[in-house]
Amino acid sequence: MRILIILVALMLFTPISKAEPSPMEQSYEGNPIVTINLTYEAGIGGGSDIEGDVVIELFVNWAPITVSNFVGLVNESFYDGIFFHRVIDDFVIQAGDPTCTAIGVYPASDPSCGSNGSDETIPFEANANLTHINGAVGMARGLDPDSASSQFYICDGPQHGLDNGNRSQEDDPGYAVFGVVREGMNLVQAVAQVPTSNDPMNRPLYEVHINSITLEGYVTPDIEETEDEETPGIGFSFSILSIALVALLRRN
Repeated sequence: MRILIILVALMLFTPISKAEPSPMEQSYEGNPIVTINLTYEAGIGGGSDIEGDVVIELFVNWAPITVSNFVGLVNESFYDGIFFHRVIDDFVIQAGDPTCTAIGVYPASDPSCGSNGSDETIPFEANANLTHINGAVGMARGLDPDSASSQFYICDGPQHGLDNGNRSQEDDPGYAVFGVVREGMNLVQAVAQVPTSNDPMNRPLYEVHINSITLEGYVTPDIEETEDEETPGIGFSFSILSIALVALLRRN
């Protein structure tokens, strides 16, 4: 199914600063952790090579449908081998079109790359705890709020103009956030700065490859002794759990 995935008039909205701490800054027990392994080989005039992992925490309690959809696609290796087809410095980097796999300098590789998604769409989810802070991960969509499928983006800097309730049109609910980068934000920033073409999609001149997206495990509590108290304190860390738990988030 071909769908036009767009972030409508995103650059027309001035980011709204939020001084209060975001609940997304905390990790929560049971949240899935995924890792995006990416590489970028710079060609002539393409800047510097990029390689590494971006670690993302997904907020399953606040965006259960969106997280289940994303984890299901990850478990199917849906994203492996595609590339980020849209990058805008100080805004977002975007991927998730399964047709964006051809190798070559844009636009020769595939002019339609960026207009497609998976076969299933999901309903829009909004939660007051989920906003477009730096490193937020959200679902790209078309004009219909319920048209998101597989394309996602990562914010390079706060983008609160995309939040639910901050849009200029009453019938525009904004964009659904479902995760946040925990490690590798330097890689996101590097990707956002690669040279792009002059077309409206802001396509990189050379592909930023997603080698794989992997479900690593879930956030679990660590029991740590505190210096001043006999009772243990609880902190959260990433750990890999049994593969059987993956079934809890697989799509039906």
